[in-house]
Amino acid sequence: MRLLGDERVRAVVVLAMVAFLVLQSPKWVLPGMMDEDEAALQAEVVHAEALRAGVRATIAVDGKQIVHRAPAATVGELLADAGVEVGPLDRVTPGLDEPVEDDLVIRVVRVTQEQYQVEAPIPYETWRWAEPRWEVGYVGLLRAGREGKELRTVLATYEDGRLVQQLIVDRQTLEPPRAEIIGIGTRVVVRTLETPAGVIRYTDVLEMEATAYYPGPESTGRWADGYTSTGMKAGHGVIAVDPSVIPLGTKVYIPGYGIAVAADVGGAIRGNLIDLAFDTYREAMHFGRQRVKVYILASD
Repeated sequence: MRLLGDERVRAVVVLAMVAFLVLQSPKWVLPGMMDEDEAALQAEVVHAEALRAGVRATIAVDGKQIVHRAPAATVGELLADAGVEVGPLDRVTPGLDEPVEDDLVIRVVRVTQEQYQVEAPIPYETWRWAEPRWEVGYVGLLRAGREGKELRTVLATYEDGRLVQQLIVDRQTLEPPRAEIIGIGTRVVVRTLETPAGVIRYTDVLEMEATAYYPGPESTGRWADGYTSTGMKAGHGVIAVDPSVIPLGTKVYIPGYGIAVAADVGGAIRGNLIDLAFDTYREAMHFGRQRVKVYILASD
């Protein structure tokens, strides 16, 4: 019976010690025994203890690496404790209001700006003038251009002493530019030429490469219906052209071929290339491929 009494006394003493420890320090409370308010209170206590101990961070600034420990809650507080001044344009990563933690790396980029003025040229424009005194095809200078001059105000931005941006914030014209004027001849000159087909009247002569075709299956395969893309019957006197060089409907004279009309196009007919239609496959093969002069005939 005496042993049982000693065990009861011992149990009471143990319970009293546990109660004392719980009241003195929340950290002695077993997990699952605290409610949410008690858990939040304990977290605040732990955070306060960590702040009292100080946070260790590395500060990269002004070309140096500074290791500093301070009881700071934010990046801004830690920088202030380390004596690092932050200018209004400086860029800090992480931001000044971000929380700090051990082994954090803080980068401070020094940003400065300055304004300066510099004179710069203003380029001149080029205008085209239809000049009736000059023949079609003639191009010449009517008036030389001249650059202008302006005063620019430039805002320069530097990061850690390195130029990263130049922004023009103002322009003042000191001398306006003068446009260059190029004259384009518009006067149509009609010339004449004696040919086996008679006297022709023409306005232009083009040096071109000519091929030949016969509007039958020998030349045009399954497309051999005998008609051009404009609906005209194909044959001698009808040629295929690039419409950007010779407009469709234009009448021409080609030495060795005769008078023809541009009334067809072709996938391979581009630039200074034309295709001459012949009435027989033999004639087309005999012509082959030649350099020719193409006289653009004047309108009647």
